[in-house]
Amino acid sequence: MRVRLYKDSDYEMVAKWWNASGCPVVAPSQLQTLGMIGYEGSTPACAVWAYMSQGVAVAFLEHLVTNPEVKSPMKKMRAVQYMMDHMLDILECDGYQLIRGTTWSDTLAKICKKRWGFEIIDSNAKNMSLLLK
Repeated sequence: MRVRLYKDSDYEMVAKWWNASGCPVVAPSQLQTLGMIGYEGSTPACAVWAYMSQGVAVAFLEHLVTNPEVKSPMKKMRAVQYMMDHMLDILECDGYQLIRGTTWSDTLAKICKKRWGFEIIDSNAKNMSLLLK
């Protein structure tokens, strides 16, 4: 298991993952923040980005996506957990005290609650975004 920081050259790869999952593809300009790629062996298996507030100790985790070519749910989950452990360590070391996250997956929400202590604050929330042109 290993992780590395997201690079602009990774965009085509993660865009394919979002397309395969049916999620909206995030524009490259929206990924100019702390991004991380998690691996299962030598295969990129997952990615997540942290948006870090300036002046307040709050960060937002967004756009978690997994590689559809990694077929084993257990291998994907191990890679996600390893990646998230590292992302949360970085955020804690940088002084962030509150981490917010959004997911459509009830399973992932339960794992986040059990493994890291996330509080599920609204299981019926509708997350919205507006892209200004």
